[in-house]
Amino acid sequence: MTVHCNFSASNRCNVNGINDGIIIIPVILGLSSVVLITIIVWKTCKMQQQKDRAPVILLQDKSDSVYQWENENGFVSNATERILAAKDPSLKQWEIPPERVIGNLEYMQCGSYGPIYTANILALDGSGELKAVFKSLHDNASAKELSDFLDLLKFHTKICNHESIVKLLGCQTERTPPYLFLEFVSGGNLLHCLWKFRETGTQDGGTKLNFTKRSVCSIAKQVACGLDYLTTEHHLIHGDVAARNILIHNDLTAKLAGLGLAFDVYKTGTLSSHKAAQVPIKWLAPERIMKLPITERSDTWSFGILVYEIVTLGSPPYPEFHPLEVFPKLQRNYRMPKPFNHSNALYDLMRHCWQWKAKHRPNWSELITKLNSLMNTADGAGLLQVADNLDLSQYKQAAGIL
Repeated sequence: MTVHCNFSASNRCNVNGINDGIIIIPVILGLSSVVLITIIVWKTCKMQQQKDRAPVILLQDKSDSVYQWENENGFVSNATERILAAKDPSLKQWEIPPERVIGNLEYMQCGSYGPIYTANILALDGSGELKAVFKSLHDNASAKELSDFLDLLKFHTKICNHESIVKLLGCQTERTPPYLFLEFVSGGNLLHCLWKFRETGTQDGGTKLNFTKRSVCSIAKQVACGLDYLTTEHHLIHGDVAARNILIHNDLTAKLAGLGLAFDVYKTGTLSSHKAAQVPIKWLAPERIMKLPITERSDTWSFGILVYEIVTLGSPPYPEFHPLEVFPKLQRNYRMPKPFNHSNALYDLMRHCWQWKAKHRPNWSELITKLNSLMNTADGAGLLQVADNLDLSQYKQAAGIL
């Protein structure tokens, strides 16, 4: 049925005498719906991109505030008791009673908070007796140091739940000094293990360790999985990816350690320039050296350096350059040459990690996929060999480690 129009001043009709409003209004409504749907889809995609994007960490200079406990009568002398009483109640489930510690503590070294020991404990999960690393506070710790140590405990309960990260076994917070119990990793520091492979022909206490090109890919993949977990599950960076911060079992199972900078980011969302400066420059991405905002792709650059360390059995990066010479070289597009007797494919992976622009570097998922592929074709029989002789007495100077 045709609707005819009354040609009055208030009505507009087309040449066929049909009211334009009958045509225009549905068109407008239709276009409005399309625009609205487009906006909703765009915002949804934008939110997803923001959720999935790499964490942006700003470098800031921060001064530690003084931790004070006061009441109307002034400073409270029992600040330690007050802090322990106010600790997070979730730590209770991780509490290991003193009677579950077997034997005497054996001193290992002094850590950033205090002495570190080893001892055997009875595991909370009933799996039996196992060796653990005990981190503790020094005797004269301030109230702030105690509070930070409890925050560190909380950090480990949240973060250290992945097979490629050193795991939390428990804690003691009912008395002072508090303890943090971590799994003991039998092979120790990866860097020292790599040196041992050089010196002893892969013999370790009479046990032959077959360190091959496939071993390189396996260790690198495990580390990448741990870093991927930090990023995707917790939106954290590691900040100090290097062989010295990887622990390794005698079966070449790798564990990511050295989470001090990740803890700093976990607490504050930023990384202090002072702490960031403690990482040697030869492991840093260009944006780290220039103190620009950093992301997980900054760790990717350092991961490429780690792979170089592994394939060279612990050689320092850029061995021919002083640390202060490295950045100008990188600006002129210099990259370390391919290590002796290694595949082009693995070297291409390293070069991909060393792209100047962070967005051009691979993400962890891409690296894990690539390393999986390389493992399938890598030599798993021939022992890894290197061409250079490493003077360990000069290592720190060559690596730029303070």
